[in-house]
Amino acid sequence: MSDLTQEQASGLSKFLGNITEHTELEALALVTNDGLRLAFSCIPDYEVDPDLFSSLSAVVMQSGHDAIESLGFNNLLEIVLRGTSAFIILSGAGRFFLMGASRNIEDLGKIVTVFRYYAGEIGKRYPTQ
Repeated sequence: MSDLTQEQASGLSKFLGNITEHTELEALALVTNDGLRLAFSCIPDYEVDPDLFSSLSAVVMQSGHDAIESLGFNNLLEIVLRGTSAFIILSGAGRFFLMGASRNIEDLGKIVTVFRYYAGEIGKRYPTQ
């Protein structure tokens, strides 16, 4: 995983495991702020190119950062992209961001809560450099 030590990679892996344990996500990724996918998992019938998904998510996160800064705010926490039958959540997590996707709209509130918690914890341990 990038320039991470084995201990850091193991710690991140535990966070991702906790997220999957507490949610019914169909896809989950840990991505660097410049779009490099560090970890990705999805259910078998969720057809997506993980590299494309990660890089597009990084573009959305950067656009969100730019929009917030142009309005005089800072510290983008999350972006939720919701369609009629699915959603994607992107949460800033220090020098990384979390990406999750699901076709179960009813789980959106719970997943946002779980993402907020774990993105905050990851951000504390792996701050932006």
